[in-house]
Amino acid sequence: MTPQQARENVTDVFDTIKSVVGEDGWDDDFESSWGSCPSMSGASQFGLYAARRSPLSSSPDVVTKRVAAALEASGYDDVRIQHDTTLQPPRTVIGYPNGYNGGTANDGFGIQFQSGTDYAATIISGHCISGEPPKLGTPLNPSPTDAP
Repeated sequence: MTPQQARENVTDVFDTIKSVVGEDGWDDDFESSWGSCPSMSGASQFGLYAARRSPLSSSPDVVTKRVAAALEASGYDDVRIQHDTTLQPPRTVIGYPNGYNGGTANDGFGIQFQSGTDYAATIISGHCISGEPPKLGTPLNPSPTDAP
């Protein structure tokens, strides 16, 4: 997988989530960046964290089930819907591929999503790729002030 493909995979997952939850209301300063891959030596990984603090179109359970269905339609099999009662207020959550807070795939890839009253958030850890992260300030790794 190339750096471009790894980055596009993460942004495609985010676009899938936004298509269900809504395009508006996501923090303008969501975080996306390249870094070292924790699961593979000598590899890099693109990741994204975003939160949305706006009313949901339906209950958290319904929205999360729709996100799970959209991810499964995009090729992610067996997306687990769970409930995290340790969060306040409790939230409906998704963890892929190993359940919520269950870790990533061997190549570092993973999706976490949670929704609650007037809230949604996602963490997407991209596939780890061989080599150093793309140079900061390039199109694949814009500086934080240049990021979309």
